[in-house]
Amino acid sequence: MNKTQAKDEPYAGKDLGEIPFICTPTMVEHYCDGLAVDHSRYRSPSYWKEAAAPAMIVGEVDGGFDGARFDNAFGNLWMRQEWAFHQPIFPDRVYRRTSAVVDIYEWRDRSVVKQEVNLYEGEALIVRGIHHQSYLLGQNSGKVALRDPKKKEGVRKFEVPQGEAIASVSRSIDLEMCGVFFHGNRSYHTDKAASEELGFEEVVVGGKMTMSLIGEMIEQRFGRGYYEGGTLDVKFTNIVWPDDRVTAKGVITDKQAGRAIITVWMEKDDGTVVIVGSASATS
Repeated sequence: MNKTQAKDEPYAGKDLGEIPFICTPTMVEHYCDGLAVDHSRYRSPSYWKEAAAPAMIVGEVDGGFDGARFDNAFGNLWMRQEWAFHQPIFPDRVYRRTSAVVDIYEWRDRSVVKQEVNLYEGEALIVRGIHHQSYLLGQNSGKVALRDPKKKEGVRKFEVPQGEAIASVSRSIDLEMCGVFFHGNRSYHTDKAASEELGFEEVVVGGKMTMSLIGEMIEQRFGRGYYEGGTLDVKFTNIVWPDDRVTAKGVITDKQAGRAIITVWMEKDDGTVVIVGSASATS
């Protein structure tokens, strides 16, 4: 850390320490209600002796660490998320989580914080995540300039791969769902005024929500094979706004030593691609 960096600002190599994590029944309830997911899937034991939380409850794990984000949050957006699953998370168990800032790098006009988080039960690794959050450090007022989705070169080149299609998952995400999913907390993911403070004209549907729908698709197809040894790596390419209808899609492109290799993406009804990525699960 150089002399010009504030102590609470992120920097490459910064150890964010260790804090406990408990997946509460309320977290699971808000997850299911916010995503319109069937509660019964997570109320009864299936592969294990007790009911596990949704695999994508991991979205709750990487928050809560002081010093992981820049003070200037104007226009900040989730850019990428990587997950490696080892064991399921069970409600009401006490886990410990550690985190560090792995890197800070530049991408176009944004500064990106790459944060790693690890969740443990005792010494056993449950899940590892790498979160890429981007910031507009050169701006702190006005409006965020967003590129036209139809002019993004990466999106124009996206082609559906050959392989076995997975049953898709679709949702129309409204503002009420956002509020429930984020536990009623005011933020730019739930409140228009809060979003305008950060330079957006409308509420930004959280990447945690859209990412979770992709995870739901994979979990429904592979079950235990996703919880124990699954991976997910997604990039957020366009913003989802309230009342957008989105569909998570996936294609199994290869199978290697009992593992399915999957291309995943999410698109709006007008064809705008909002997430692209890859996943794997044992089959």
